[in-house]
Amino acid sequence: MARNEEFVEEELLDEELEEEAPAGEGFFDSLSSQFGSAPWWVISGAFHALLLLLLTLIGMAIYRAQTNDVVITTDLEKSKPPEYDEKKPRDVFKNPVPIDSDMPPVENPVVTHEEVEIADHVETENDMDMATAKGDEAAISDVPLGGVGTVAAIGLGGGGGGAFGHRLGGGRRRLATRGGGGRATESAVDAALKWLAEHQEADGHWDAMKYGSSQKTDSACTGLALLAFLGAGHTEKVGKYKDNVRRAVGWLISKQQANGLVFDSTDAGGHRGVGYPHSICGMALAEASGMGRVPETKAAAQKAIDYTCNVHQQGDGSDKGAWRYSAKSEPDTSVTGWFIMQLKSAKVAGLGVDAASFEGAIKWLDAVEHKVEGGGGEYGPASVYWYQKTNPHEHTQHRLTAIGTLGRQFLGWKKEDLEGSVRWFMNKGGVPKWDGGGSVDLYFWYYGTLCVFQQGGDMWKQWNDSMKSALCDNQRKGGDEDGSWDPVGAYANEWGRVGQTALCCLCLEVYYRYLPLYKQ
Repeated sequence: MARNEEFVEEELLDEELEEEAPAGEGFFDSLSSQFGSAPWWVISGAFHALLLLLLTLIGMAIYRAQTNDVVITTDLEKSKPPEYDEKKPRDVFKNPVPIDSDMPPVENPVVTHEEVEIADHVETENDMDMATAKGDEAAISDVPLGGVGTVAAIGLGGGGGGAFGHRLGGGRRRLATRGGGGRATESAVDAALKWLAEHQEADGHWDAMKYGSSQKTDSACTGLALLAFLGAGHTEKVGKYKDNVRRAVGWLISKQQANGLVFDSTDAGGHRGVGYPHSICGMALAEASGMGRVPETKAAAQKAIDYTCNVHQQGDGSDKGAWRYSAKSEPDTSVTGWFIMQLKSAKVAGLGVDAASFEGAIKWLDAVEHKVEGGGGEYGPASVYWYQKTNPHEHTQHRLTAIGTLGRQFLGWKKEDLEGSVRWFMNKGGVPKWDGGGSVDLYFWYYGTLCVFQQGGDMWKQWNDSMKSALCDNQRKGGDEDGSWDPVGAYANEWGRVGQTALCCLCLEVYYRYLPLYKQ
């Protein structure tokens, strides 16, 4: 009986439910009936929340699909390197030395004599990792004084020709193009340094006789080769060839004698004595000191300068004269030119130089200077320099006058007072021309290039065009001698391929080796 009562109660409950839920209503109908009386903003908020959730899920699915891309790598067949083309100019600009620097770029107008490419990136001012590599820019400024001397001109002003310039990378490239060089000259410099680096002896020196010299002149040749590396901005600390520079400096220091003389005692002294090699080696040490700032190098350079001023130079105190092959002997203009350049580099490097030594050089140039009316053509009178006071040495007067005029430039003379002399030695000696050896004169070309560059103008355009053609067109290409120059012409038998290559390289570095003395 109890079970029947439970059954009846369940049937009554089902009937009540059926009455509350009309026939035909589903889930959404039921949901509508439940929320139909809710406010409209509640329904709208719920709908938009659901839509936002769906969009978020779709976006995440697309992102996962993109980040799961498969990257497939394959080995590419190595291409055969192009065959060597000896007629194709070497391109050093495609392989710049990467140097970090926060120095601003140099903003100078570019004046070119040949087409150059414009870089698509900004290079540092001198592409060095230390600002001191370019030397003391306050050492020589635009020369405001005529005939007063280097004691007044060197050490005053800012940014002048005595500074070691912007010798590497961006600065080197800008100055090359601005001064009339370019891709061909820089390619030739790069190739020359490569040859010198590959033919340096393990102890740091260069063997002159191994490469064509008729006598052992290793001291002078090592000094010239070192100057070529320094001229392109390589020091004991920075640059592609810093190891070559470090070893060359070390060898020169190892040959320095107790009194400061830098000379390998096994070299052939001959009638050249020790004057030429010491003046060249001392200049190289001075520039290395100013650029690398290595204490040992600075000490050796100062010792060499002290020898120059106190031991080798003729005279003493205020009565000093100039220099020649051996200490205290009667001077000549040729050797004196190298010593003037040495002391100039020493002053720029911040080394101590006796002011009386510069005064002695000035007195010597005064003693061997001879005026030639109309000798400079349209530029008026010319000063021609003799070999010694009573010896004009007429067959080499073009070289001597180039040396004397360059000395005057770095000793403080005005540009306009020297133009006649520059025109005179250009007319007498001619512009550089490589004709197989007969007219090749690297001694004259070296001093002439430095001197005419400082004068600038049309004379520099004439000289530079001929110099570039003579050197760039006759540099050896291919084989073991690639990048060098054949030792032909005046004095080449004394320095061989090493000295010839170093001097040619120094000529082609003229655009940035020393900044201009005069405002152009």
